[in-house]
Amino acid sequence: MNKHIVNALKDYGFSFEKNNGYGFINGYEVNVVNNPMAMGPVFLFSTYLPQTKKNDFVMELNSRKISLLQCVPFDFGVAIMIGAMTYGTFEKKLPSVLSAILEILESLEAPKKEICPQSGENLEEVESKVIAIQGGGVKIRLSTKAVETVNSIIDKSNEDFKNMPNNYAKGFGGILIGALAGLALTIIFSLAGVITAFSSLVAIFLGVFLYKKFGGKPNGVMIFMSFATTLIVILGAVFLAYVMAANLACIEAGVDLKGIPALNLCLENAPEFRAMFIGDMALNGLFILLGEGFSIFRLSQMIRRPKNIE
Repeated sequence: MNKHIVNALKDYGFSFEKNNGYGFINGYEVNVVNNPMAMGPVFLFSTYLPQTKKNDFVMELNSRKISLLQCVPFDFGVAIMIGAMTYGTFEKKLPSVLSAILEILESLEAPKKEICPQSGENLEEVESKVIAIQGGGVKIRLSTKAVETVNSIIDKSNEDFKNMPNNYAKGFGGILIGALAGLALTIIFSLAGVITAFSSLVAIFLGVFLYKKFGGKPNGVMIFMSFATTLIVILGAVFLAYVMAANLACIEAGVDLKGIPALNLCLENAPEFRAMFIGDMALNGLFILLGEGFSIFRLSQMIRRPKNIE
């Protein structure tokens, strides 16, 4: 954990492990998750609130217009990302932000650590345990009844997902539209003399969005379909462009060849043409793979099914 975050929370007796922290602030159970790539750490305040009051909390905190701050409800309370330009700035900013958070929680009469954030039971009167969520980094104390309830919801969700129709044909339509959008961007960038991974990123995420919108089941087949379609469409278009260029070259040279034979002739007899062909195919392939690699990593996280908490 970053030293500035540790120092900012030194008065609260937090325990830290890697980029996660766990402790209590004014009686509220709090987890801190620090992603070095984000604008700032996320504070998760555990509390038993109905969704309407969670929404009220978000609206009230947003109305304070605190710079680089974002907040959303989550299953067991509210999460606040406290952004800052530097960690040193964050350390100075935290006291005033915590004051605003606590003020709003208290105005909403948000229960503290004695109350289970899922069931509303008094944890001093029932059996309870600290469970790990989000890959084990976030810890929350729940009643045993709440753990059973959460697990039953997870089981039902996973069972419903298992029984969903695949709808691969409908989903492929969305994937294809995304790939064609990526192709259009590839053409636009190539006219400007730029080869970029941005095209494949747009193709992947737009395609996946439409795949699900059209009813496709988000699973490993979706990822493979997205990867293969984007690769074939964009590289296929680059290849086709060189076939057309080879056709024109043969017409100008008075050679009666078209298509692949024309391309082979140009590749064998025009070193400059061959160098451009290999360079464009290799660079486009490289940037597509870079874009696909990032996309597949994000998509694999997106389709990961929740597991029972223990």
